[in-house]
Amino acid sequence: MNEAQAKSNRRTLLLLLVVFLAPALGSWLLYANVGHLHLGTTNKGEFVDPPRQLDPAVLGLAPDYFAHHFTLVYVSGAECAAACRDTLQVMRGTQQALGEQTREVQRLYLSQGIIAADVTQGDAGLTGRDIHGSAALQAFDGPDASKYIYLVDRNGYVVLRYSLAQDPKFILMDLRHLLGSGEG
Repeated sequence: MNEAQAKSNRRTLLLLLVVFLAPALGSWLLYANVGHLHLGTTNKGEFVDPPRQLDPAVLGLAPDYFAHHFTLVYVSGAECAAACRDTLQVMRGTQQALGEQTREVQRLYLSQGIIAADVTQGDAGLTGRDIHGSAALQAFDGPDASKYIYLVDRNGYVVLRYSLAQDPKFILMDLRHLLGSGEG
């Protein structure tokens, strides 16, 4: 074997080693540094960390209430003033904007006082519950709960929250993504 042939064989062997070892080395580096990477998320809401599970029984709901729907939840104070009513309207508009997927999202209004009949009257899709003094309040942000609309997944976990100061279209965008409509 001459010198040129030996160099060619070494280059071929080196190239084969690089081709087979580079992916393994790259994978190991990625795995070892995954905590330092900030890959971002596509959701527009803020994650509730850790996610908190709601107990339908504590809320006086059917055991499978959350099982087949994503649920938009709003928690108000003792009475539903103008800002509260506006928020409930945002939730209704968001649900209706889903079109064919409207039935996959439900709305839940939790009040820390007796719910006035006119708040839920005429809105068959809105479930209202008085949770004053309830353990369910622990799943939300205490006194700041009325500053957010919450998204509960199909397992009953409060997973995302949306500030009332945010554009409501962000809730719609996340719901469309979760429901797989591809729009948004």
